[in-house]
Amino acid sequence: METKIISLDPTGFTRLDLEEAVYLMQNGEIIGFPTETVYGLGASILNPESLKKIYLAKGRPMDNPLIVHISHMDMLPALVKQIPERISILCDRYWPGPLTILFEKSELVSDLVTAGLSTVAIRMPANEIARALIRELGEPIAAPSANSSGKPSPTNAMHVFNDLKGIIPLILDGGSCDYGVESTVIDVHSNPPLILRPGGITLEELQEVLPNIQVYGKNQKDKALEEKPSTPGLKYTHYSPNAPVILLTGTNEEIQAKLQKTYLQYKENQSKIGIIHTHKTIELPILISQDQDTYVHSLGINKNELIDSQDFNAALIQQGLFAKLREMDMENVDVIIVEAISEKKEGLAVMNRLQKAAFKIL
Repeated sequence: METKIISLDPTGFTRLDLEEAVYLMQNGEIIGFPTETVYGLGASILNPESLKKIYLAKGRPMDNPLIVHISHMDMLPALVKQIPERISILCDRYWPGPLTILFEKSELVSDLVTAGLSTVAIRMPANEIARALIRELGEPIAAPSANSSGKPSPTNAMHVFNDLKGIIPLILDGGSCDYGVESTVIDVHSNPPLILRPGGITLEELQEVLPNIQVYGKNQKDKALEEKPSTPGLKYTHYSPNAPVILLTGTNEEIQAKLQKTYLQYKENQSKIGIIHTHKTIELPILISQDQDTYVHSLGINKNELIDSQDFNAALIQQGLFAKLREMDMENVDVIIVEAISEKKEGLAVMNRLQKAAFKIL
């Protein structure tokens, strides 16, 4: 199968630009498309054969549920049993946007979407191309990230092409994603409400509406939930590049010491090393900065003190993390060393992804 890429101007595309994508989806195909979080791999929720193709194309386990994407609130009532007031408030505030909410599903939603569970995860993307695609199709779209299962999520069309060329017929190219990580997933039916997957909407933002909301995995764990996850990201290995990731944690001084020690250990074995450097106040040892065979990528660091006095910029790190991990794979490094950051605001989603990607945490 040939994989075609159609480039679209996010601010200047027309309905005609989406005709081929809509035609393919109406005839049972799956396509790659942009959202504000990461690129999605979409199928109509009303076509069981298309839904099966998503799992096959990604190599995704069938017990890992999909997220349903809608273009407007009129689509929601047919998909769910009820819309509680507390959820309606969240929809009003955060949709369209990178927030996914668990609902009790209606009979319209296939078990192929929910992995047989009674709940369905739904969001309304902020990306104009994504919403226009759903409107033109006239049906909600089920879509996980458009990558090979377990690999870093795609944040531009070429990431999708590199993973799924020859497997899917079409990718809509809408440029780079704004957030760079998947949507935040929340369950407001639990007591207290839970963030099941940190993402584009931060804990601090959600606390303005749900003061008692907690983060699953930090405040509590549930073995049954992890065995039958209601949302992606709870059960399986995610976000891992080809090279093992070593995540360095602690104070800046501790990270700096661990960086030199880890570098020397792998250098002794003549490994090709990649480093993702995230802190302005962590000085790279001279032996690293002068090593022409080590790939150092600064991420979220602004050296201009007049512009940014922060030690690190979590929002920029979040936006570029998956792309940097993929770049390291393109450079064929043997190991990737990453400096951890604080879990405040966007850092919570960043660290969630890095902890899941990590081969070793030091």
